[in-house]
Amino acid sequence: MINYEQYARVVLQKGINLKKGQNLLISCNAGNYDLARSLATEAYTLGAGFVEISVQDNYITKARLAAQSGDELTYIPNYQIGKAHQLLSEDWARIRIDSTEEQDVLGDVDSDKLSLLSKASRTALRFVSTSMMNGEHSWCVICAPGPQWAKKVLGDKATTEELWDVLKPVLRLDREDPALAWEEHGHDLWNRCKILNEMKLDRLHFEAEGTDLIIGLNGIGRWHGGPGSLPDGRMVFNNLPTEEVFTTPDFTRCNGTVRTTKALKVLESPVEGAWFRFEEGKVVDFGADKGQDVLKQFLDMDEGARSLGEVALVDETSPIAASGLIFGSILYDENASCHIALGAGYPFCLELPPGTTGEETLKSYGCNSSLLHTDFMIGSPSLNVTGYDREGKAFSLIRSGRFVLA
Repeated sequence: MINYEQYARVVLQKGINLKKGQNLLISCNAGNYDLARSLATEAYTLGAGFVEISVQDNYITKARLAAQSGDELTYIPNYQIGKAHQLLSEDWARIRIDSTEEQDVLGDVDSDKLSLLSKASRTALRFVSTSMMNGEHSWCVICAPGPQWAKKVLGDKATTEELWDVLKPVLRLDREDPALAWEEHGHDLWNRCKILNEMKLDRLHFEAEGTDLIIGLNGIGRWHGGPGSLPDGRMVFNNLPTEEVFTTPDFTRCNGTVRTTKALKVLESPVEGAWFRFEEGKVVDFGADKGQDVLKQFLDMDEGARSLGEVALVDETSPIAASGLIFGSILYDENASCHIALGAGYPFCLELPPGTTGEETLKSYGCNSSLLHTDFMIGSPSLNVTGYDREGKAFSLIRSGRFVLA
């Protein structure tokens, strides 16, 4: 069994910055329960008040989808909603371990049923995702190696231990002081954001094979990356690993065509070779080599699913990209590649007037609203990104996949 003690400590101290007495919810699958247990054990060592592990299971979800239909799939127990309110009111921290051991379980289910189930859950618990995206509480998404994920990334004969050896340098666990290494990396990302913010960019132009896309930025938008600040001043990394700098674009200003460069999960189902054509901020045409049906369900989930909520820049020299591997996890692959997200935008990336709330008000400031937020990787070694300010001055940001920021 892999010793996760050091990893758990970094996640708890840098990922969620657990404070003494704070309660913690850890979500995982059966295949990554060992890491969840290590996190819980270390959390109590660090002074957690109460720790709960919640096991999610795509196999059970698949069984429900096969057996039920209609209103049966939209049932959400009231206790789940009450519990969610309690966790927010008590400022619980959250860690989600991505479902890398169950990646393909829902790949062949009825996409209409999956959409119905997902929409019901997302609608009932939307207040939770809104609070998280507003940066009001501490949360972190991570992954754990397992036999299925190892085979998917490294080949049929690969072991969990071999995948762990690949992940350790990506997670900076090979450093003498991993926590300090994350602090230093966070400062590097902050500096990159500082440069971008000083440019006061109006729009970005992405160009590569199959991609010619112009994304309008928000006049009150700010670039973020590395650790973010909680209301009490604590700094947290919402993703470990993270290599991106990102902002919330103006969801009404996107035109052109873009092709994804990595496979991903949409509504927990695999999608490959996706492409989109935007006009005036909305997807007006799309396709995919695999998973087109579930992609359609995603885009039809609500009005905001067809518009952008995020644009992120990632250097092809990031440790994840440099590995040359496709991880099949959005968390890892998005940090190896420039990406866009369809769905809800991040209000904390906008310099909004104090007390600004409500979907329509946020939309009036150019921040998209949706039940969804899914990243689509569009970066490659051939990608060029050029920024333009309001006067039309051009800034070379990325050439051949690498930051130049000139």
